[in-house]
Amino acid sequence: MSKLFFDHLIEFEEVEIELKGLDISSEEKKELEQLVDSMVHHRVIDRILTHLPRHHHAEFIDRFHKAPYDSKLLSWINQRIEISVEEHVKDEIKKLKQEILEDIRSSHKNKSKT
Repeated sequence: MSKLFFDHLIEFEEVEIELKGLDISSEEKKELEQLVDSMVHHRVIDRILTHLPRHHHAEFIDRFHKAPYDSKLLSWINQRIEISVEEHVKDEIKKLKQEILEDIRSSHKNKSKT
């Protein structure tokens, strides 16, 4: 996937390790990685839009679509919300990572029971 302005805030090494440990085909692993990538993208954008005042949404979406890699988006958002966007993103990613790890680990447990 292309580089996004919040990529440096995402730490998913633990999820990557768990995904590599799954007994599935490389094609299935690739699909899961793409799904995780999509989930990260949607959760981060949702979190930003939740805390960004509604009258800034259109401008944010426009800026994001024109230059999704632009690190200046972080400061633009931070000027318009109360708590830093970095804290919001890290918090959301922490929650998502925990959900994904629980799902992966429960799939290991369910598979070992059969």
